[in-house]
Amino acid sequence: MPKFDAEMMANSKYYRGGFDPKMNKREASLILGVSPSASKTKVKDAHKKIMLLNHPDRGGSPYLAAKINEAKDFMDNSK
Repeated sequence: MPKFDAEMMANSKYYRGGFDPKMNKREASLILGVSPSASKTKVKDAHKKIMLLNHPDRGGSPYLAAKINEAKDFMDNSK
C-alpha cells in the first residue's frame, strides 16, 4: 500500500483545502472541474458526471452532493 505524505499531496492534481464560507465562481468551477467561463452546457454535463459518482443514493456524501448542487446553481445564475 502506498504511503501518503506531504510531498505526494503537494504534487496531487486535486485541490487541497476546505470549502469557502460563501460559494464563489472560483470554488464552483473547481468543484465541477470546469473553467470559470464555461458554458451552461459544459456546467450541466460536468454536474451530471460528478453527481453520478457522488450521489447519496449510491453511497456518496450528502454534504458533498449539496456542495456540487450549490456549485451548479451558482454557475447557472452567474451567467
